[in-house]
Amino acid sequence: MNEPLVEELLARVGRLEDEAAIRRLILLYGPAADGGLTSLASSVWLEDGVYDWDADGVPHVGSAAVDEMLKAPGHQGLIAHGVAHFGGPLLVEVEGDRATALNYSLVMRREGDRFFLWRVSAVRWDVERVGSGWRVRRRTNRMLNESGVGRELFAATLPDLFAEGPK
Repeated sequence: MNEPLVEELLARVGRLEDEAAIRRLILLYGPAADGGLTSLASSVWLEDGVYDWDADGVPHVGSAAVDEMLKAPGHQGLIAHGVAHFGGPLLVEVEGDRATALNYSLVMRREGDRFFLWRVSAVRWDVERVGSGWRVRRRTNRMLNESGVGRELFAATLPDLFAEGPK
């Protein structure tokens, strides 16, 4: 096998491994949060990472702040009554030691004998390589509602990630 081909294949495999690790990191959050595993859920963030959960809210700064939010009565009440944080499939773009991912966040809540879709958000994840793994630098959630902030998040991010169209 010629050396350039081997190098190209190694680079492609490395990219696939990075994308898989990023997906695993991001998709860990919902089940960990819903399982009450606050330390595990918050561990996906860097110590100074940001969870910007609401256009009108105050972001949680740092993995410790995310942990505290998950331990707070609001979140604990949700999981006690039945809730599912579902992260839709991810679009991931890796650039060296940084990556950006987009997905939908769907939050289902239980009411009596049924579950209903409570929140639908556009989500942007900015992640960084830390050692041999990845951690969240910033998660930005924006509701997909009449305010337009969710649509604006997708519209502002997609052209940067896919300026040349899909690969």
